[in-house]
Formats: sequence, C-alpha cells, structure tokens
Amino acid sequence: MKFLDFTSLLDTEPANLAALSTFQFDADFFERRLLRCSALVKARRILVFMDAGQWFNLLRQDVPARFLNRRYLVVPVRPTKGVFHPKLNLLVRDDGGQVQCGSNNLTRSGCASNLELLNSFTITAEKANEEAVRLAQEAYSFFKRACDDADQETGRIARQWLEELPRDAPWLAAEIPPAENRAVRLVHTYDGSLWDRIATLLDADAPKRFLVISPFFDQKAELAQRIRQRWPKCQIEFVVQQKTTNLPVSALKKLRGGIILSELRNSSRRLHAKLLAWESSKATGCLVGSANFSTAAFDARNVETCLLVSDAEEFVSALFDGQFTKRQLAFDDFDPGTEIEPEAEDSDATTLRLTSALLTEAGELRVSFRHRLATKPSRLRLAIRTPGEQRPRAFMNLPNKDNGTATLIPPESALKDAHGTILASLVAEVGEKREESPPIWVIQEGRLTFEPSGEGASTAKSKVEESGEGLTEFLEELGKRDGVSAVIEYLQHLNIRFNDGVGGRHGGRMFRLRIRDPFHADVAPEWLLNAKGDTSNLTEAIYGFVDRHDKQRLRKHAKRGNVNGMENFLDIFTALVRLLYVYHVRGFVHRLKLIGRVCDYVEIATCGLENDQDASEGYLCSVYNNLGDPDYLKEVCNELNFLGHVRAAFLIVQRIRYVPGETSKWEIPPSRPSECLPDHRKRLREAVKELGLNEPSKADIMKALGEYKMFTAAELTEIEKEIVI
Repeated sequence: MKFLDFTSLLDTEPANLAALSTFQFDADFFERRLLRCSALVKARRILVFMDAGQWFNLLRQDVPARFLNRRYLVVPVRPTKGVFHPKLNLLVRDDGGQVQCGSNNLTRSGCASNLELLNSFTITAEKANEEAVRLAQEAYSFFKRACDDADQETGRIARQWLEELPRDAPWLAAEIPPAENRAVRLVHTYDGSLWDRIATLLDADAPKRFLVISPFFDQKAELAQRIRQRWPKCQIEFVVQQKTTNLPVSALKKLRGGIILSELRNSSRRLHAKLLAWESSKATGCLVGSANFSTAAFDARNVETCLLVSDAEEFVSALFDGQFTKRQLAFDDFDPGTEIEPEAEDSDATTLRLTSALLTEAGELRVSFRHRLATKPSRLRLAIRTPGEQRPRAFMNLPNKDNGTATLIPPESALKDAHGTILASLVAEVGEKREESPPIWVIQEGRLTFEPSGEGASTAKSKVEESGEGLTEFLEELGKRDGVSAVIEYLQHLNIRFNDGVGGRHGGRMFRLRIRDPFHADVAPEWLLNAKGDTSNLTEAIYGFVDRHDKQRLRKHAKRGNVNGMENFLDIFTALVRLLYVYHVRGFVHRLKLIGRVCDYVEIATCGLENDQDASEGYLCSVYNNLGDPDYLKEVCNELNFLGHVRAAFLIVQRIRYVPGETSKWEIPPSRPSECLPDHRKRLREAVKELGLNEPSKADIMKALGEYKMFTAAELTEIEKEIVI
C-alpha cells in the first residue's frame, strides 16, 4: 500500500480512447490538471460519464470550462433509480491500456486531498496479462451498458466510439477462456445486487470477521444487521474518522457484542475510501471500489463498480503498515460526521430545461428541450453565448411546445469568432417576463476527436490516420498553413491505424491517390524552402515516423500473419515508401537511409529479415503458414496487386541506389539500375518462388508505380525499362 499522486497514473502513452466515470465532476480541475497528463493531452477521444443529477448541478454553477464538450465529451447518466456512482476508468491504446477502479471522484479533493483507495492494472502488448485484459473487457462492457442510461445525443456518440474501439485495439475483443479462479474481478450493480453476490460467495465458507471502511452508512445500520443475522458469530470492525464518518452509533449499539470501532490515526486527509474485507477459515477476500456500506450501494439502487479480490490478505494487511495506524475506540468517544450519502436529485422538476445541444460538422444546431411552465409561453427561443458573455449573441426560434427537438441553422456571424466552448440556453417569454434555463455546453461533435496539430476530425486527417492516404498532400497543406514545426509535431504523434481484420473491420483497400491533383516529388514548396533552422528536426521527425510504423505496424502484421490485414499492410508500406522518396528528392532524407529502410520493408513484406543487427518475420510467409492454402493466398495477392507494389518499391530503391560510373572495391559496378542490389533482388525472387506465388506482370508493377503520383511520364518510361522479373 502506498501513497501516490493520481496524475502519475496518467503519465503514459496517449490513449486512443479514455472512458472515465465519476459521481461528481470538477471541470476546472480536470482541465487544469488531468487533461494535461500525457495519457489525455493527446488522447484521440475522451468520455467522462457522470451522474445526471450532478451534471445539472454543474450547469447551475459558473464553471470556467474551456474544453467541455469540445475536447472531451461529458456523458450524463440517469439510472432508473438511485445515482450513478462508479469510479472506474478505462484507457485503451492499440498495444495496451489501463484499468483503474477506486473510490475517488474526478474532483480536486478526490484526486489530490482525500484519503482514497484506488487500484490500477496495466495491459501491454509485450507482456500479455490475461487477468488485466479480462478486467478491461469487463470495464468496456460496463461503459457500453451505461450508454443506455445516457441522454440521446451523448449516448449515441459514446456508444459509437466504444463500438469502434476494438478495430484499433483487437486485444479488447480477444477471446479469453473463462477462468473460475480469477484473483480479481470487476463487479457492478448493472449485473445485480452486490450483497447477494457476497452472501452467496461467503455461505460456502462462513466469515469470522469483517473489516468495513466507508464514509457513509444507512442510519439503521441495515447491512450490519444482515451480517449479524446471517453469521451470528462474526465480528465486525468499523474503521472510522472523527467528525467525518456518519456511522449510526445508536443502531450499532443495539447489536451488542461483536462490533468494534477503530479510529484512523496519522492522517488529516478526509477518509473517503470504501472497502469491505472478510476473513474466513480458508481465505481473506475483499470488495473495494465505489460502494459505500449502505443498502443503496449493495442492493443495486445505485450504479456502482468494485473489484472483487479473492486472495486479499496481503492487500488488507498493508492498509495499516506504518503510514496509517488505527486504535480501538469506545462508542461514546466517537463523534460522527453529519454529511449524508449521495441521493438522486429530481432535476426533472425544473420548469425550463434544455436537455441537449449538438453542433454538427455541417454547422447545424440540433437541440432537445422541455418546459413545465404553468402558463403557455408566447415564444420559445434558443440563446447562444460564449463563456463570459452576459448577454446572448444570438437567438433562434424554437417550436412552441412543452417538449421537442429541433434542428436550427445559426446565423453565420453567431459562431464566427467562437473558438472555444459554446453555451446554449432555453428562453421562454411569458407575458412581459422572460425566463431562461441554466446554460449547457454545446456538444461540438466535429472537434471532439483530437488529431495532432489541430482539433477536430476532418476528412483528410481521417483518411491519413486510417490508411496513410494523402499523407504527403496533407503535410503540404499543414506546412503551408502552420509552418514546418506543425509538420514535425504531426509526424511525431501520427499513428496510422493497425487493422488485421479483427473486430469486424473490413473494406476495400483505401490507399488511392487522387488523379485530379498529381503530386510531383521534385517540387519543394515555399514553406519548406524557407524553413531554414527546422530542417534537421523535420528529418528526424520523418525517420521517427517511418521507424515507428516499421516496428509497430509492418512487423506486427508480419508476426500475426492475418490475411485480413493485407490491405492495411499495403497501405502503410506504400505510405512509408512514398514519404521517404518525396523527402529524399527534396534533400531531407539521406539516400542510404532510404535504401536501407525500403529494402527492409520489402523483406518484411515477403519472407522476413535476418541479419546481425535486426530480424523480423515475413508477412507473406506468416500468412502462408497460417492459411495452409497457397491457392487462396495467391488469389488475395493478385486481387490487391500485393507483389506489384513490393516490386514497385524495389524498383524505386534500385533507381536511387544506381550511380552512373560508380566504382567499387568489392563488386562489379552496376551499369544500370536493374543490376543494383543483386542480393536483395535474388532473395525477393526466391521468396516469391518459395511461396508458390505468381510474379507480377510489367503492367501490375507500372500500375503500382502510377499510384504514387510522384513520377513524370518520362520518368515512368525510364523506370519501365528497368523491370526485370
């Protein structure tokens, strides 16, 4: 057991998606501290699930939130009864992630000053941990279920993001054999009563002792009564904090013997941790997470998440190992706290309410509203403002109904200079009076998906991220608009998606350059010519980008050998070759650096790479071994022109390798490009033959070369002369 700074758990690689849950939410603290942590600052998508009643309280406050529903999406959850009270976080990357389950809200006190209990589990691709993966899968299912209780728009977006997640993180949907004796399980009240689960578990091995840590209790100590009735000889110890724990002393006194109070010492922090531990003749177990020791939590009136730990003796013993101590306390010496357990609030009683407001990528405002005014208003309007503005900057008329939805077109000037969060409210005119609802943060759907060097998803960025399509063209536009530093940052953080067909993600090959705007590699743009001091950093960013995708994408495909990943392999392979060639011609990629890398890509694409410095499986060989069907492999390769692209890349590297008149001490100098790299050429030919595949035709190779759109017609004619199969 150790003290830790909650933010240290977020000092990891950026998440593809972070799903966080809390009862209360401090948007200012979240943006100032948590959103700046490395796992979230460049996370692609962020969801914050919170209790709908607490969300409504937040709306009534003047919260200085700059990024709410613009950089991250808040998903208010309204359970059918009770409150939404879990403290569960799931951070997912394509190569791993993290599960956190504890007692702390996403507030300043919950993350920085309270005494909380939190458990964190890390998943990494290098060291598979089936138990941690299973916990992540359970957390993933929980969040999908929570979407059912969310508002219409936020629930739709959150569900869509969650359903897309296994495409990028196949491990999240991996089949893991069920294990009966798991050490840790995630349990939640969507699946039913926590009490029933604990009681059933302990009936087989009656507990001798319970240890309870909780800030809130039922005033009649109902759960303690249940324990006494079910296991009369069991001792119950309550760890309390003076003037904080609202323990029902008078009710516990009526239970007479077997009840012990222990006072927490050595801490000025407010005790907010939740733990139920038990000791039996065979083992010590515990339930730790968000559930207070109350019937609302244990009987599934609230939505709660906890970890059920089967062998917890060491874990429980470590609670009081020196940093914290406890001492026995007499009932009459205890001064309980007065704060009560969170209860559901009736926000529906509000007379005027804007339920949701969504700004689509097309610039339309889609809103849902309702009112319970005693007198029918003469007019209903939507008011738009930005934070700090006392008066709305625009009004739009709404249908004069008790409730409904509407799609509005904001005036062009209304959002022209609104570069941050946008607030919307419902305005009703009743007689000579005007009533206005609390403002809500407009969901800016087009900005919620974060892309490096800019906010908001765009078609061009999405295509680059999905398949590498148009990467070089996108860098041109980015450099022209924001300069070379933006290009460097983009390359440093861009990760083209990995996809080998796991998770139901299929589709035709996406890498197709636009014929209408041919790209010429030998024309350096003005922004690049004027870059001066940043050029060395740009070179390193290019090398970093291609090497990252070599190791994390091409070699990952080669290791897995899934035929469904052939399209994705080819997309990334082609994007890397094209980027290296374009920036070599422009003078930013050294000739030998390009030759070495592309030769490696060719070998990784076929039968593998093995030398004194490096080794990797070969993609086609791995697919061949997995399929056991050479005819089907041949069919897929022909359909995608896989070997045509591999041969085209090799032709490009031979062309760069050739230096007319070059002399060498070790070999006969080549007289033309096709004679260059003879050992690589031989290995490529042998690999194709060994796999029983057809060599691509000259037309296949020229088709692949033409798709690069970086050679003139004259250059293509010269290259065609060097095709030797």
